[in-house]
Amino acid sequence: MKNKQILAILLAALMTAGSLASCGEKEAAETQAAADTDAAEAVETEEVDPFADMDLGGESIRMMVSSREKDGIVPSIFAIQHGEELTGEVVSDAVYNRNIEVEEMLNIKLEFTADDQSHETIGASLTQLLTAGDDAYELIIHELFPLATLSVQNSFLNVFNIPHLDFSKDYWYDDYMSDTSFASEDKRYILAGDYFLDVYRSAHALYFNKDRFTDLYGAPEELYDLVLEGGWTHDVFLQYSEGAYQDVNGNGSRDADDLYGFSTYGYWGPIIPWVIGADITFLEYNEDGSPYFAMNNERSIKLLEQLNRIFHGEGAYDYQADFSLAFINGSSLFGGYHRVAHMENFRDMEADLGILPIPKMDDSQENYITSSHDTTNVGVIPITCSKSDIIGVVLEVLSRESAESVIPAYYETSLKTKYVRDDQSAQILDIIRQNISCVFPVAFGNYCGNLALYNAFSAPLGSKSTDFVSNYVKHEKTAQAKLDELWEAFSSVEG
Repeated sequence: MKNKQILAILLAALMTAGSLASCGEKEAAETQAAADTDAAEAVETEEVDPFADMDLGGESIRMMVSSREKDGIVPSIFAIQHGEELTGEVVSDAVYNRNIEVEEMLNIKLEFTADDQSHETIGASLTQLLTAGDDAYELIIHELFPLATLSVQNSFLNVFNIPHLDFSKDYWYDDYMSDTSFASEDKRYILAGDYFLDVYRSAHALYFNKDRFTDLYGAPEELYDLVLEGGWTHDVFLQYSEGAYQDVNGNGSRDADDLYGFSTYGYWGPIIPWVIGADITFLEYNEDGSPYFAMNNERSIKLLEQLNRIFHGEGAYDYQADFSLAFINGSSLFGGYHRVAHMENFRDMEADLGILPIPKMDDSQENYITSSHDTTNVGVIPITCSKSDIIGVVLEVLSRESAESVIPAYYETSLKTKYVRDDQSAQILDIIRQNISCVFPVAFGNYCGNLALYNAFSAPLGSKSTDFVSNYVKHEKTAQAKLDELWEAFSSVEG
């Protein structure tokens, strides 16, 4: 009714002005009327915050948060735990304001315990804690690999049973979480979303030296256009990589003094983003929901051949521990085995920097696929948690507010303007973030005999073998037995 009254008044005013108003004035008035109508409707349809009047009685929410530095990357605890005061640093202040506002809104106290254990020790420590029935934490934020293994051992609460968590919201990474639970519709233990910024910071990306690209090929916008048009593939990457090799010292042999297209660090870690990024089908499911390995196909065969070209071709060089330095110093056109957070380490790089997703394997692949590392910090609610009735409220609000403030602060300010030096790179960052998926191989690969990544691809690549089938068959039976064991353990977990 209110909208109609507003519109009627405006129309009456227009009619009175009649002959005095020009056509342009009439159009302006009509436009303003439409804007007023939209504004009124927006006010009337504004959603009510379901948590606005929720008082949790001053409860403490205790979190264990990983503070371990990984591969030269500053730990993401800065996005979880706030400092004592505002500092003027955009991300730090966004985290501080988010936490204080959530504490005041819900009447809670957030308490943090930093933990610098690695994936090699945290599993045993948590097992000891949980076995003793120690109700020390409501939330544990630590590395994916050990937490995934513990998730099938009755260590954590099924988050589907936690009230107030709404995984349909964009600030939860629903596909990511589903992949750690065999796409189960009633069981889920791993939490990932905008509150857990490390998932994005640990996402793999391909960096390139824009100055070298310009010298070799011309405008670097050519690469961005390829990505945005969907044409960034292995074959295209190889053309640029192989064409970048230069025998600088003129000795006729490939050595560390030369210039290359692609710097890498062995084969195990660096192949992870290339294998996952190739859209390989790792698992398929029987009618009862049980999984089985389904990798022995033409696509996997082709991928191993492609990996040999990428890692052993003329354009590539294995710099081992100096692979990042080789890229920073300009020895290679493309820098492999880096993550989004490594961009923070490149701020002093003299050459101009660009960022790309891992290429598609071929033109038949629909989307770019981003892998997130096995040391990614994710969340779990320990089975000893005695506040399961309220932890969902806290996590939902923290996640929502992270999407509103912390993610924009990090994503828009720190990455897009502080480190990335062009608008198209900002679009590439969007593509990388929006396509993080396929977590099972890094979460459970070691549990399942290392078939999916190491035995199927890394090991044969290390010996320059392109024989996928015979190598795969050799390990498949053992890996499937471990996968069956994993499925049985997952199926038997209570809740």
